[in-house]
Amino acid sequence: MNFKDVRGLVELVPITNTDNFQFDKLKPILNEKPTYWRLTVLTSESTQIKELVLSMQGVIVNKDLPPILIKPNEQHQPFIRQSVQLTGFDSKEFQTCINALQKLHQTFSRQVPEGDMEPLTLGQFCQFDTVEFATRYFTSQRDNPNGTEMPFDQSTDPNGVLARLANNKKYFHSEDNKVLYYALKHVNDESPPRFFDVDPAQFRVGDIVEVQITIAAVLIKNNKLKMISQLRCLALLDGTFTDVSIPYQD
Repeated sequence: MNFKDVRGLVELVPITNTDNFQFDKLKPILNEKPTYWRLTVLTSESTQIKELVLSMQGVIVNKDLPPILIKPNEQHQPFIRQSVQLTGFDSKEFQTCINALQKLHQTFSRQVPEGDMEPLTLGQFCQFDTVEFATRYFTSQRDNPNGTEMPFDQSTDPNGVLARLANNKKYFHSEDNKVLYYALKHVNDESPPRFFDVDPAQFRVGDIVEVQITIAAVLIKNNKLKMISQLRCLALLDGTFTDVSIPYQD
């Protein structure tokens, strides 16, 4: 599975392999249009700065994924997003991922006055920690006046309802709003499994998946900053347990 480079160079780091990762080498960089802080890291050659991309695995316990079939309220346009919520139940690997996210949150917190960073919040599923990853469908024209508009994928917007929302010219769908969807499949017994593009409608609660995410800090009300984990790729690894009923609990 290849992460689609949406802003230039990226550095992919499996989040379960961060034991030897030098968090103090991470550098938050302010992006002006739109305004947010993004995490970057020096390459091994120490000559280029790349955006940090993290990968981790988990089980889907909640999701809000394409397609979008009914036109949303126009007032909700800035907030419409595709999202997935994962848990690892009691696996050590998933807890390692959560610990790494907490360290990344501390990296951002050190860049701003004390108290200006919102605490990192986790969800709960059957008393197990969960993490949500999301990407909005639209970018504000005011925040990014020089951005390039991209068409929606047919699998995301089959009825054109999102495209019609963009006609107001206040918001547009950019490369930064895209999420890539894959599934790991066996072509034959002689070849190793490969990742193929898939329709996002195929994903189900209970699927074992891998995500690739970027980390950013965005301004919210009262001039506070909040760390967000932006979904870039979602890949189905194993759907064997999809048919098992998992009741969702708040």
